[in-house]
Amino acid sequence: MLAIESLPSTIPAGVLVSPKCLEITEIPMWPLESYGDPDMVLIKVAACGVCGSDFRYFLGENPWAQHTLGRFVPNAPNIVLGHEYAGTVVAVVDKRNEHLLGKRVAPVCSKVCGACSDCRAGRSRLCETTVHMGHGQGWGDQKYFPGAYSRYAPAWGASCYEIADKVSFEEAAMMDILAVCVHVAEQGAIQSGRPILIIGAGPAGNGVSQDALAMGASRAVLVDRSGVAIDVANGQGIGNAIDSSHMSNQEIAAMLRQIAPDGFGSIFDTVGTPESLDLALTVLGKAGTLVNLAVHDESFPLNFLRLGSERRIVTSCNFEVGDYSKALAWLEAGRLKVKDWMTPTTLQELPKLFDRITANQAEKGVFKLVIDPWR
Repeated sequence: MLAIESLPSTIPAGVLVSPKCLEITEIPMWPLESYGDPDMVLIKVAACGVCGSDFRYFLGENPWAQHTLGRFVPNAPNIVLGHEYAGTVVAVVDKRNEHLLGKRVAPVCSKVCGACSDCRAGRSRLCETTVHMGHGQGWGDQKYFPGAYSRYAPAWGASCYEIADKVSFEEAAMMDILAVCVHVAEQGAIQSGRPILIIGAGPAGNGVSQDALAMGASRAVLVDRSGVAIDVANGQGIGNAIDSSHMSNQEIAAMLRQIAPDGFGSIFDTVGTPESLDLALTVLGKAGTLVNLAVHDESFPLNFLRLGSERRIVTSCNFEVGDYSKALAWLEAGRLKVKDWMTPTTLQELPKLFDRITANQAEKGVFKLVIDPWR
């Protein structure tokens, strides 16, 4: 292995020991060479975002499996969470990646097999043998499953994207969710000149609204019960932001009908409850697309008449490589704005934050946590 700095033998990490048990623990340095992949590199993590899916893992769900495989898969113990990260390449397994040493990068957090039927058909986002940072997926048996809630984290050299100097590490750490949002907006089949609706204006909803406007939507309407999310959307000026904290679904629907009498061309549901589905179908326009971003193991009744006039419901998971490069180009060009999202935090603060936020996610008090593992 080639390294440009002396590496410690142990590192502090945020380990999901079991559901609702996140501990900051000193773990051995990642054994890159033992993973059997010569493309592996080591990132000195400068910033790591806390994703909404991390809270779902904390609560015992497996959102990667639910979205990608369509079924629940139990989580292994001792997953180091964190897959939204950026930093500097400080070591490489193989000389082929020597040119990356010292580079500021935003790594793609997963690697697909490239050989299955989904990968060959251009659906690599659905690859069942994906190896995934921060999810415990695809690593086989490990004492600790790699993630970026730490000072160092593995990555793959072939999918490390060098970032411009004008882009901060904190902004670059948002690349994973921004790429996801690009794919979500594409799934929504944005129709030029028609409005879009976002149910749940957190980072995913906010990012999708920015992408949809860049893709030609006439306007964005965002609905959320969180005052923080509404304030961020209003501060960015990305659309009508409706605080629904004291409104019934019927009242929200009436307001939305006034805004879009012909319904919305695309609706993005980041909540994924029967109530949010009902609201979305109530105001979905003809030939409109409803995208569910939050697949849960939950049943709900559906009258198929509500899908008349060529309305459709789809889901979205992960992203394709082209979505990542598009999101990075838009971020570097200033078309995607994420600076207003961030609340800095440390590894040591995470356990209490996870306990508090999952106890009341509607009023978590922050929009997007970003970890500085060196503080």
